[in-house]
Amino acid sequence: MATGIKFEGGRELERALLELSTKSALKVGRFALRRAANEVLKAARANVPVDEGRLRRALRLRIDRGRYDKALLSALVYVSASAFGPRPRKTNRNSTVKGKFGPPRYSYQIGSYPQVYGAFVEFGAPGHGLPARPWFRPAWDSAGKQYAIQRIAEELANGLEREAARLARTI
Repeated sequence: MATGIKFEGGRELERALLELSTKSALKVGRFALRRAANEVLKAARANVPVDEGRLRRALRLRIDRGRYDKALLSALVYVSASAFGPRPRKTNRNSTVKGKFGPPRYSYQIGSYPQVYGAFVEFGAPGHGLPARPWFRPAWDSAGKQYAIQRIAEELANGLEREAARLARTI
């Protein structure tokens, strides 16, 4: 739960967005969300611990519309599977359990998905001897929260001014 966040002028921005067409309002909102979320993405890339650098290169930003309410927009910073190359498939090693022959019991490697690897780096895996090395939460604490909301409000106001100027030119 976010605490200490103060946002003023939301009703005025909402009224101005409602005066625009749906397409224009979504365009302005998508632009504002992308600009604000890019700061969080940059901070997350700066905080990622680098072994080979693939996790840093795999971080992506996606702006989506709501599944049921198409007027809602959301920003998602995520780990892309494509940056990791092909996912390791079934292992072809024999089992290492003494007295057991044949294929291994678990055919997929733990952490073979990039999303799982990012979570293991963030939260650790105590059972596997992997310590936690948080990288996203500090990025959100430094570049997110209050800053992101203020940045969205500023970008929405700027976008509304641009759309109003564009509409004035067309009339």
